[in-house]
Amino acid sequence: MIRELIMPQLAMGMSEGTILEWIVAEGDYVERDTSLLSIETEKVVTELPAPGKGYLHIMVDAGTAVPVENIIGKLASTEEEYQQLLASWGSNEVEVSAKTKVVEGTVAVSEALPSSEVRQVGGRVKASGLAKKIASLEGAELSTIVGTGPGGRIVKRDVLQAVKTQSTAAPVVVTTAADMVEKARIPLTGMRGAIAKSVAQATTEAAPTSAFFEVDVTKLLAVRKTMLDREEQLGVRVSMAALILRALALACQDVPIANATIAKDAVTVWENVNVAIAVALPGKDEYDSGIAMPVLKNVEAKTVLQITREMKELTLRARNGELAAADMSDHTIMMSSTAGLKNPGAWGISAPVLKLPAIMAFQPGSTLKKPVVIDGQIVVRDILPCGLTFDHRATDGVPVGKLMAKISDLLSNPELMLL
Repeated sequence: MIRELIMPQLAMGMSEGTILEWIVAEGDYVERDTSLLSIETEKVVTELPAPGKGYLHIMVDAGTAVPVENIIGKLASTEEEYQQLLASWGSNEVEVSAKTKVVEGTVAVSEALPSSEVRQVGGRVKASGLAKKIASLEGAELSTIVGTGPGGRIVKRDVLQAVKTQSTAAPVVVTTAADMVEKARIPLTGMRGAIAKSVAQATTEAAPTSAFFEVDVTKLLAVRKTMLDREEQLGVRVSMAALILRALALACQDVPIANATIAKDAVTVWENVNVAIAVALPGKDEYDSGIAMPVLKNVEAKTVLQITREMKELTLRARNGELAAADMSDHTIMMSSTAGLKNPGAWGISAPVLKLPAIMAFQPGSTLKKPVVIDGQIVVRDILPCGLTFDHRATDGVPVGKLMAKISDLLSNPELMLL
């Protein structure tokens, strides 16, 4: 029996995954649950286990982004079946299939897409789609490169080696007519590519609309100071973000449409308030920073202390690269923050970007000292600027106004959310 391996949908809203590495080599025999490959979705890496015993046939190279539910490889139960797979692969007979039948033990059922591989037929060069793209960008001639991939096809490593050899033999300095000098080039792959696609999706598929408001958090900061003074007694240093998250979750219960996701034909309102939290990931240099979005689940049922502890744990795991797919899934609303920025400016806030399929994104900024009028007197208060983006396909201004009012009420009167 031949089992098809497909790109799984590991989280709500996931449309594709990138194959980072095949852990098992072409033709190797594996046992059930052996890790076959590592897959990167949006800022999380997951290993895909073998659905059974067999010989692995790789159909998509590492470094390739694959839509969910599309075939990336096959697992042959016997060596004879594996040889048949190789023969079919070489003659281009299994590049495209109709809808696959349900087979016991398969990873999933899918409709396969045509492979990105170009086979050796009538003198044509056989190469992976990624290899062709790199060759085009680097000006490498595929016909001069020897392939080391399955069936002799040219893969990414072959092109990179050829480019490296060519560069060593004949260095070339590339400038423009304006004598521009390139400082760095950041490929839109891996984490950077995932971020780019997510941001683009939020602006091309959704109808993002933003609103801004300010909240007097003078009393909230006083409550937090009391908590900080009792840090040893509480066993944790309560974060400002945890207090804001508590207010956001309670506000979502008061305005349910804020805690919703959107699909092609429906908006789903959720009981669970699962908040995707933006965590900055410093890179090795100034060019390769990124963002992870772990999900703090069931926030509406948690105390400020619980929220603080779980946020710290998720943040640490994100920065250590230890998040699992489950940590990044099923968000119903998003919160990012600029609270860590120094001198954020007059507003200290920008419109947050939606993280689909959620219809709402909330972003508190850094508190500012500002003069306000209270009872006819000018006094200095701690003001928190906030930004909110919502998908106008799913909701309108009135519910958003109610949400902003509820968040403001809770943050201005923290005793209401600490009961």
